[in-house]
Amino acid sequence: MIPDFSGEFLNYDASSDGDVVTILDEGKVEYNETLKKEMFNIGVEVNKSKKIYSPNNKAGRALQDAFCMDSKDWVGKQFTVLHIDKKMHIKPIK
Repeated sequence: MIPDFSGEFLNYDASSDGDVVTILDEGKVEYNETLKKEMFNIGVEVNKSKKIYSPNNKAGRALQDAFCMDSKDWVGKQFTVLHIDKKMHIKPIK
């Protein structure tokens, strides 16, 4: 067995280039104590593991462009992880 130490969030370290991510819920705004700001968090599944994804502004706009403005319509939709310059980017699957 290979233990998963990647944590609860989907990020560069918890993903691989080409991973397909499925959106599980419509997300919600939550206050992040560490960063001292509100974050939009979406439940996702990647490689049979449930994670929380907090898209940045660019990724959030890409999800809206691909799937609709209302995140309720994103449930069940998928995107691909792209690793570029040690950062995680996404490509919505239409």
